[in-house]
Amino acid sequence: MKQKVYFVQIGVSYQSPCFLPYSVGCIVAYLKNKPEIMSNYDIPDILVMREKIPDIIKRFDNPSYVAFSCYTWNIEYNKVLAQELKKLFPDVKIIFGGHSVPSDSSFLDEYPFIDYLMHNEGEETTALFLEAQLHGDELSAVPNISYRTADGSVTTEFRHPCDLSGYPSPYLEGVFDNIMKEFPTVEFHATLETNRGCPYGCTYCEWCFTRKVRPFPMERIRKEIEWIAKNQIRYCYCADANFGILERDVEIAEYVVEQKKRYGYPDVFKPCYAKESDDTVFKAGYLLNKNHIDKGVTLAYQSLDPDTLSNIGRKNLTLEHFSSLYSRYTEAGIPTYTELILGLPGETYESFCKGICELLESGQNNSMTVYECQVYPNARIGDPEYQKKFGIKTSKIPLLGIHYNPEFNGVGEYFEIITETASMPKSDWVKACMFNAVLQTFHHLGLLRYFALYLHKEKNISYYDFYNSLYDFIYKESDGYIHSFFKDLYERKADTEKADWTYSRDIFGTTGWYFEEGAFLEMVYHSDVFWQEILPFLKKFDINDNLFEELFVYQKNLVRLPDVEEIEIKSHYNFYKYFEAIDENIDAELKNVSCTLRVKAHKHISSWAEYAREIIWFGKRYSATLLINPREEIEYSEE
Repeated sequence: MKQKVYFVQIGVSYQSPCFLPYSVGCIVAYLKNKPEIMSNYDIPDILVMREKIPDIIKRFDNPSYVAFSCYTWNIEYNKVLAQELKKLFPDVKIIFGGHSVPSDSSFLDEYPFIDYLMHNEGEETTALFLEAQLHGDELSAVPNISYRTADGSVTTEFRHPCDLSGYPSPYLEGVFDNIMKEFPTVEFHATLETNRGCPYGCTYCEWCFTRKVRPFPMERIRKEIEWIAKNQIRYCYCADANFGILERDVEIAEYVVEQKKRYGYPDVFKPCYAKESDDTVFKAGYLLNKNHIDKGVTLAYQSLDPDTLSNIGRKNLTLEHFSSLYSRYTEAGIPTYTELILGLPGETYESFCKGICELLESGQNNSMTVYECQVYPNARIGDPEYQKKFGIKTSKIPLLGIHYNPEFNGVGEYFEIITETASMPKSDWVKACMFNAVLQTFHHLGLLRYFALYLHKEKNISYYDFYNSLYDFIYKESDGYIHSFFKDLYERKADTEKADWTYSRDIFGTTGWYFEEGAFLEMVYHSDVFWQEILPFLKKFDINDNLFEELFVYQKNLVRLPDVEEIEIKSHYNFYKYFEAIDENIDAELKNVSCTLRVKAHKHISSWAEYAREIIWFGKRYSATLLINPREEIEYSEE
C-alpha cells in the first residue's frame, strides 16, 4: 500500500483571488517525474484554500507525511493544523519548509509536533528525503534538512542545484488542474519564475538562496506563459529577484505581450525589476507598460543615507543617474515608482525624510512606496548579534489586510517589523511614518503636487520645507477635519501593540488601504471641506492673487473624481506645458498666455468603491489620481 504524502500551501484567505500554490507545485511536479517515488507514494492534490481547521482536517486520509510551505501569511495556521493532525494521526511525519523556517534546527526544539525541517530550495531535497525514507537510508546524506537524533537535532549540509534545465513545470505537468476544477468560482493568480538567484546581499532580504542567477529554459517559460494566457489567468506575478538582469528578459516581455494580444490574458504581468536599471530593464518595461500589462518600472533605493546603505550592504544609483533614468522613462510615457524602507539601521528621522525629498528633487513626482522594514528568519537583519549592534527593536504586528479581504478562519497571522533602532527611537519612527503618509497623500497621490512643484521652481522652496510646513499645519497649527483625521492616524500608528494600521470604510469597498491611500480617499470624498481647510496653508506662500486662483483651479480640477469623464480648464497661464516640462526634467517657463486644456478620462468610474479599486489600487503607479497621466486623452491649445 502506498504511503500518502500531502503538500500544503495555504493562501491568505478562503476566497478570491488566490494564488496557485506554485512553491509546492514545483516540488510535486519534480516528484511526479521520479518513477520510484510515484510507485511507492501517493500524492493527493495540494491543499491551498484556508478552510476552518475542522473542515480542512477532513481532507486528510491516513497521511504518512504532511509537508507545509511556510511564509508570513500562513505560518500560524500551519502550526495549528500540524498540531491537530499529530493528535489525530500520531504516526504522521510533519515537515515544515519555506521562508518562515529558520536555517537551523530551532523549530524542532520549539515545536515538538514538527518532525523534519527543509531548508533552501525543495525539489531535489524532497525527492532525496523520500527516497531515503523508502530505503531506510541514513538522513545525514540528504542535504538541506534538520531532524532529531538520540544525541539532539542535526542540520545537514546546505547544497544548491546549479542546473534548472531538468526541472518540470507545475503548470505544464497539470499539477493545478484539479484545484482549478474544484474551485471554479475562485480567481486564481499565477507565479512565474524565469530564473532563480540574486547577485546582491542586502541584509534585510532573504529572497534567494544563491548569488548566482540560474535561468530556466526558454522553452519552458514560453509554454508556461501560454498556459497562463490560455487559462485566462488575469494576474501573473514574476518571482524573479531582478527581472531585466538578463538580456533574454526582453524576449520574455515580448512573448507576454504576444500572448496577451492572442488570448486577452494576462491583464497584469508584475515583475520585480533589476536593481541596476539599464537598457534591458527599459526595453522590457517599455513593452509591458505600453501594452498596459504592467503599472510601472521600479527605480528602487531603499535608503539615501550613506551610513545606512553601508549597514545593509547595498549600493544605490547616483541621484544624477536616477534623474536621467526618470527623464528617459517619462519621455517614453512609462510610469516609474521608487521603493524605500523605513526602519533600516543607521537611518534617522531627518535622513529618512530628507531622503524622500531628495528623490522629489531628482524628479520622482509620480509614485513612491515606503515599506516598514520586516524581519525575516533567514535574513541577516534577523540575526541577534546584528540587531544588538544597531540597537534594533521589533514589534509583532497582525498581518494587514491591504488590498485584499483577509479571512483567517480563526487563526491570525503576524509579521515582525523594526520599530526602533539606535539611530531612530520609536517616537521618531512614528513621526517618520506619518511624514511619509502626509507626503504621499499630498504629493504622489497628487492633492497638492502642483503647488509644491510651482513653489519649488519659482520660489526656491525645497520639498522638505514645503512638506514639513504642511506637516506642522496639520498637526500643530490647525484644527478641523484634516487635523482630526490625521491625528487619528498618528495615534493608531503609535499603538504598535494593537497595530490597527489598515484603513477601511464600507463606501470604498471591503478591502483595506494604506494610511496614505485612506487619507487621499477621505480628502477627495470630503472634497469641499478639504479645499476650504487647506486654503490658509496655501495662502502662506505669497503667490500673486490672480496666479494663485488659477493654479488653485488647475490643481483642484485635475484631481480625478467618480462620474467625471471630461474636464475643460481655461487659464491665462500655460500650466500644462509648464508642469510637463518640470516632470520631464527640462527647462520650464511659466508664461502668461490664454490656453485651454481638455481631458477625457480613459475609464468610466461610477462609484466610490470602483474609484478606490481602479484609481488607487490599480492606478496609483501611473498617477491615475490625476487626470494628467499617460492613459488619458489630452488636448491642449494656446491662443
